[in-house]
Amino acid sequence: MFIGRKNELEQLNGFYEGEQASVAVISGQLGIGKTSIIKEFISDKTAIYFEAYETTSKHQLERLSKCFNLPDASDADTFFKEITKRASSEKQLIIFDQYPNIVKADPEFDKTLHDYIKKEWKDLPVKIIFCSDAFILVDKYIKGKKAIWKDDIALDLVVKPLGFYESCEFFGDASPKEAAFLYGITGGIPHNLSRTGALLGISGFEEYHIKPIEGKDKLKEIATRLLLDKNTYLGINPEKVMATELRELAYYNYMLTTLAKGLNRVNQISAEVDKPKDVVVPYLNSLMSIGVCTKDTAITELTNRKKTRYSIVNTSTLFWYKMVVPSYDAYVSNDIDAIWDNAKECLDDYMKEVFIRICGEYLQDRSDKNLLPFTVEEIGNWWVNDDEAGTTDGFDLVSLGKCEGKSATIFAQCYYNHEPIEVAQLKALIEKTKQLHRQGDAFYLVFANAGFHENAITISSAIKNIMLITLDEMR
Repeated sequence: MFIGRKNELEQLNGFYEGEQASVAVISGQLGIGKTSIIKEFISDKTAIYFEAYETTSKHQLERLSKCFNLPDASDADTFFKEITKRASSEKQLIIFDQYPNIVKADPEFDKTLHDYIKKEWKDLPVKIIFCSDAFILVDKYIKGKKAIWKDDIALDLVVKPLGFYESCEFFGDASPKEAAFLYGITGGIPHNLSRTGALLGISGFEEYHIKPIEGKDKLKEIATRLLLDKNTYLGINPEKVMATELRELAYYNYMLTTLAKGLNRVNQISAEVDKPKDVVVPYLNSLMSIGVCTKDTAITELTNRKKTRYSIVNTSTLFWYKMVVPSYDAYVSNDIDAIWDNAKECLDDYMKEVFIRICGEYLQDRSDKNLLPFTVEEIGNWWVNDDEAGTTDGFDLVSLGKCEGKSATIFAQCYYNHEPIEVAQLKALIEKTKQLHRQGDAFYLVFANAGFHENAITISSAIKNIMLITLDEMR
């Protein structure tokens, strides 16, 4: 079953329009749904889909011959002449999946194809799509400074995980709290989401031939089947994804485990992994280049290099390094109960991170739909560092936007706990905003999964520009 991806399909259909040759690139990590998007895109079109894998040039040509229904070809020119012939009467849409495997086997194929796009097919309706799940190889062979295609890409589509609201379509009638947890462990990755839908017995996922789970503790069972059971796991293992891009994962794994513990500044990471800063930073840069990590800067102090910290991008990756890796002995021995018991000790801390991301998406979504008294132009966060204690304090989200045409600053705290929020916590948020020079009007948003105490609801009605939002409302 195909869910979401409206924007991606609109971009691809826009690329498909026109009668001149053009090139698109689709990239994204393993399991992110690139192939599903392509199949949906070409479902009403005539197209040739070729998936390359690591083999010799001769074997690659043999496979291409079968794909094009041609006699075995001795060189790439045979295929390109056939495309020229076909393009004279009908638009040609050709998808080369895992294209870097072709270039590695035969660099001349790449050069010849480029020549045809620039010359022979210039005024012919030939649409070429390159696809790959290896960011580093895409950069090396297609988009990078030394790639011959770098100036000829009409569409550069980087496929990202689905957001919370699209992901919820895989969860059926799950409660808001259950949906938040499922979104966290799947990370919005379609491979994980579709298996979760099958485990929940949602109609449309029968093709995976997965028996739906039974029993009361379905969240534990889904986590087990996706990630915790090394013998039968159905989900995407973050380490295997990184192994397609990086060599020698030892320090990368250590750094990600360090980040998952909340040590997110370069000096903290350096001390934890026992490597100097000038070694740590290149490792972090590599993780950022493949979309595993991101660098955060306080939203009003973008040039302040002292206020920089790093975080893990995907919540499924965060779950792995926060919950599974610290219990790796239990993982190896397949002691699921031990992993789960250890995980429960820091589950609220993990879910706080998931909740913040859901709140950010809610804020952007409601702004886009004009359902808020302000519009959001940028969402980030802000914090102050306590170097002696090695801690930070700030806001979970800070947004810059407009209200009635004037600048506005939106401050938000996201509480994932088991008790309703009290009035004292509302006052603390407002007091904390005095540390930050705001732009224009200020709005105060408090998100809470467990709701709000009656006294907080009462006083919020008397305080200008404060909004209380529960997880139930967000679902």
